[in-house]
Amino acid sequence: MKAKITAKWQGNFKSGSGSFDAVHSTIGKSVFKHNKKEEENTATNPEELMAAAHAACYTMTLNYILTSNGIEVETLQTSCTITATSFDITNSDLDVIAVIPNISEVDFKKYAEQAKEMCPVGKAYNLEISLNAELKQ
Repeated sequence: MKAKITAKWQGNFKSGSGSFDAVHSTIGKSVFKHNKKEEENTATNPEELMAAAHAACYTMTLNYILTSNGIEVETLQTSCTITATSFDITNSDLDVIAVIPNISEVDFKKYAEQAKEMCPVGKAYNLEISLNAELKQ
């Protein structure tokens, strides 16, 4: 599989903004900016896109592992926090809450950790990755 997104920037670094062009995705409607303010809901930034990609990929990887082991999943919800400084991205912190009947806490933690190690996006990032996995039954 190949995924292609084109990013276009207009204006200077501080006051300009960018947009995406994607053939097969709604991400093409997104705008990105430098130093986006937390209260600003009209744009995203690269760190949020990294967090979205890691959360989505981890969730799909964990679901794949669980399903492959005959475990029925009700809900998986993953939050990802990317830590960045001016020119370095240092950490990706995953918090997953799972609603899965008929699985032990030990097995769930084992599969959650396995998904962290297998997640293609996480491997590509090559960052320190932490995982907090919570099981609700």
